[in-house]
Amino acid sequence: MRRRAVLAAAGASMAGLAGCLGDTEYAITDVEVQSTAPFAFDVRIAEPDAVIEHPARLEFELRNDGERAFQFRNTGIWPFGLLELVGSPDPEDEGVGALLWTEEYESSEYVDIENRQSYGVESTPLVQSVASGETVSETYELHGEDILDSGTMYVRGKFEPPVFEYRRDGGEWQSFSPEIAVTIAAKGLL
Repeated sequence: MRRRAVLAAAGASMAGLAGCLGDTEYAITDVEVQSTAPFAFDVRIAEPDAVIEHPARLEFELRNDGERAFQFRNTGIWPFGLLELVGSPDPEDEGVGALLWTEEYESSEYVDIENRQSYGVESTPLVQSVASGETVSETYELHGEDILDSGTMYVRGKFEPPVFEYRRDGGEWQSFSPEIAVTIAAKGLL
């Protein structure tokens, strides 16, 4: 009788784990940024592996190499806002995307977020300046369970395709919509 109880408990435990035993793990293998902005902008792979134990991480960096300050604006969190990975570089394509996560979402008074699938953002513009020689950055996470498939994905703003807007000397706001291609490869099944 005891043996049956042990086998039943073991079977129930294995059934509970079955959902994650077959999960595919992913790795970010490359990031390419194409931009013609008057400031330096780059994305680098901080942690390539999106595995069960931890997410992959991308670090976004903006550097003002010019002689005058720039102003940057967006919504949600400053400087880059809510970002997502989508399957097409076309800003008109409204395909399903994977939210790039940062803990800054939770501390922002302008982001209403319960989890990576349930969130919203206020349209309040967040404007700050970046002085000559100054650098700002933010690290975003990509969780494996949010990745739909391997291949090339593209970063864009979650609710508006530009990553942010910029201006100098009180001029007109310009949209910043670089092409950020992120190549993702499946690592295999566990």
